[in-house]
Amino acid sequence: MRRGSLHVEVLAAGDPVADAELDRFLEQCPASVAQQTPGWRNVITSLGADQAMFLGCRQGEQLVGVLPGYRFEGPLGAILSSCAQAGPLGGVACLPEADREAVYEALLEAFLQISAASGCVAATVISNPFWTDLDLCRRFLQPDYVLENVCQVLDIQQALDAEGNFVNASPKLRYNLRRSQRQVLHVDDRQTADTLAAWYAIHRARHRELGIEQLPEAMFWRALEELIPRDKGRFLFARHSETGELVSGALFIYHGQVMDMVIASGRSDYARFRPNYLIPLHAMRWARQRGIRYFNWQGSPPDSGVHRYKLGWGSRDVTYGYLTRVTGKVEPLLCSTVERVRSAYRWHYVLPFDQIGHARSDRPVRSTRVDAWRKQESASP
Repeated sequence: MRRGSLHVEVLAAGDPVADAELDRFLEQCPASVAQQTPGWRNVITSLGADQAMFLGCRQGEQLVGVLPGYRFEGPLGAILSSCAQAGPLGGVACLPEADREAVYEALLEAFLQISAASGCVAATVISNPFWTDLDLCRRFLQPDYVLENVCQVLDIQQALDAEGNFVNASPKLRYNLRRSQRQVLHVDDRQTADTLAAWYAIHRARHRELGIEQLPEAMFWRALEELIPRDKGRFLFARHSETGELVSGALFIYHGQVMDMVIASGRSDYARFRPNYLIPLHAMRWARQRGIRYFNWQGSPPDSGVHRYKLGWGSRDVTYGYLTRVTGKVEPLLCSTVERVRSAYRWHYVLPFDQIGHARSDRPVRSTRVDAWRKQESASP
């Protein structure tokens, strides 16, 4: 696919030469994130549900832009998305010296062509929360549906001083950080299979306790195999300092200027010792020393305790969008129910939940995070 002097192609997945080129490109691209890397792609595709279809935009021989793509074959129609499974980032990455508008136009046009040609009924691209490109994505994708979402982001280079202490911490944050550092618990950063297995058992038990579905175990094992050796991911655990008992843990992924907390889980009977403050603080201090700027908590339910907890660190809500263009017969999805779509497309974004059950509109539809979440909650048992 050609547009002027630009050429777009599907990058070979798993080919060592192609992966090395993609890694070099991302290292030169300040606005790139871990979800665009070959390591994260391998984590996602190892679960067996998604086919990677990464698009590369070249000017001559040089790679100047990349757009991840994942095709998922759902029972109500296949979908193509630039983000898949847990860790919802991964839109367009573009070299700073490239013609940004031309690269976005070429990649998004090719994305729509690939979606239609591969039998997908909808193509979704996520915008970048940190270096905003929502207007560019909207202009060149011409979406039928836009879900405006937010994630909670902390600028750790400003929030922490050189010694790793919070500069303007609230009294509540200072109190919780002090409690977390009373040496009842300590951080274990050994990346071992035994520790991961023990922590996943905690993750599974905690999610059952909360009545929510745990993330697939295979994802964490693949993260240990793929991300840790590539220096793109890190598990952190908390143990009781006297007994050595494992009580909590979290997975972080990082690249360039962004670190994401993918998931954290801990034993509720140890919550009073604040492992949910000890582990993120350790991760933030480590990230700041690495020169990472943004700590991305990812999203949370609106007006929830989790949302207030993340903002309590001094984080702020940052807006981004899921932009979806219809490329096939989308009516089976629209005529279904939230329960059916959520079950059939587990861990995948398809359409804003508040649009499920409505007829297709002849004009672009804007949804908000609050409206979509309200529709999801009303459909929950």
